[in-house]
Amino acid sequence: MNIQNKKIIKIGDNRGVYTKYQRDSAPSVIFIAGLGDNFETWKKVQERISDVTSTLSYTRAGIGRSSVAAVQQTCHDLVEELSDLLQELDVMKPYILVGHSFGGLIARLYASLHPLDICGMILVDAALEYKELAYEKVLPENLVAGNREYLENPLLNSENIDKMQSYKQIVDHSRQTDLPLTIIARGLPDSGEDGWPSQKILEIEQSLQAEFKKLSTSSKFQIASHSGHYIHHDEPEIVIEEIILMLKENIQAKNKDE
Repeated sequence: MNIQNKKIIKIGDNRGVYTKYQRDSAPSVIFIAGLGDNFETWKKVQERISDVTSTLSYTRAGIGRSSVAAVQQTCHDLVEELSDLLQELDVMKPYILVGHSFGGLIARLYASLHPLDICGMILVDAALEYKELAYEKVLPENLVAGNREYLENPLLNSENIDKMQSYKQIVDHSRQTDLPLTIIARGLPDSGEDGWPSQKILEIEQSLQAEFKKLSTSSKFQIASHSGHYIHHDEPEIVIEEIILMLKENIQAKNKDE
């Protein structure tokens, strides 16, 4: 098993980003965590994939050992942070992006802005743009205001992200491609504390994630039936298998072109 090199990389305005990088071969698999998570969330999956190709995971500004983000951020800012990091490390192209939760939004925007650098994308229970608005259809009246405030107030999420502006960026740059795309949705509802309608929310999320298939002419959707939101913790083998399959298909396509 390869042991990834962990270190702080200076980018942009001298911000430090804590990274876990193993250089091997291309394509390189780039792991993008959800809000508030550090790179160790990918530990099981990254260690396995590092046996076969280059991998990178990282901890965004404001989390753990990475520098504190100076200002309120948007998804576009997070794409630029990742772009700077990939350039600084000279990570071999092309990339397969693997995004969990809010990391799925970052992956999608990165692929839209840098399409020539990407050869595949895997969305792991990825966040949906304006998902909070979709939730309002099934929320009891006493939870609607809090849900809307979480959408509109960046101070209420762990990374001070302007969600409204970020969602707009995703929508503005969204387009259909032929990029290989795999969508993996969770099969289990949340715990359902304080009257949260977990089963109904799950059904909304599964339905909307299935619509991600429209993002590519080469897409597929599956449900990780024994997983909660953290599929890469509950059933890491599902994520690993999809990455390895995408790597093999990329190699086959490359050999065919040659």
